[in-house]
Amino acid sequence: MHFFKIIGLLVSFFLITASGQASNDFGFIEGVHYKKLTEKINITPYKKQVTEIFYYGCPHCYHLELSLNEWLKNKHKDINFVRMPAVLNNQNWIFMARVYYTAVILGIEKQFHPAYFKAVQGDKKAIFDLDSLAKFVEPMGIAKEKYKQIFKSFKVDQLVQQAKVKTDIYGASGVPAVIINGKYLTSVGMATSRKKLWELVNHLVNR
Repeated sequence: MHFFKIIGLLVSFFLITASGQASNDFGFIEGVHYKKLTEKINITPYKKQVTEIFYYGCPHCYHLELSLNEWLKNKHKDINFVRMPAVLNNQNWIFMARVYYTAVILGIEKQFHPAYFKAVQGDKKAIFDLDSLAKFVEPMGIAKEKYKQIFKSFKVDQLVQQAKVKTDIYGASGVPAVIINGKYLTSVGMATSRKKLWELVNHLVNR
């Protein structure tokens, strides 16, 4: 009798623990709504970091911008946010990564990123070569030759290569994707909606 009483108590304990864990996860399930990366990325010196993986040729990435910007307005100040272009073994993806990192090095990323995204996705403008890009950034105070020089620079090569390595490690099967604390990956599809995505991000970043 004593033996069965102990077994009953143990079963109750595990049921309560499992119930508490499910409650703590706010209904999100690992392997369904998010996945743990096989290799954790070092985010030092930050303790909390959210990375958006995107591609300028992706309409879904463009459509995420509105909810992403809302999240950025409300995120806690101790969360570091990083944009990272996905880099696959494809010249278009490599080119678009160079486009982003050129803007970063020139110090115009905050102005360039939304403007370029809107131009190529919202307005369907064909700004996909170096000359048209150099012309596009002129109103931002960047001389055409300066833009071309930076676009072809070794520094941009390095940043693109680093992004390629991280793209491989993250193992994102599509874009946009979001990496939390260098440890978890999720997306709109996995989370089931943009609203749920940012709820999940807020949950995981505080783990």
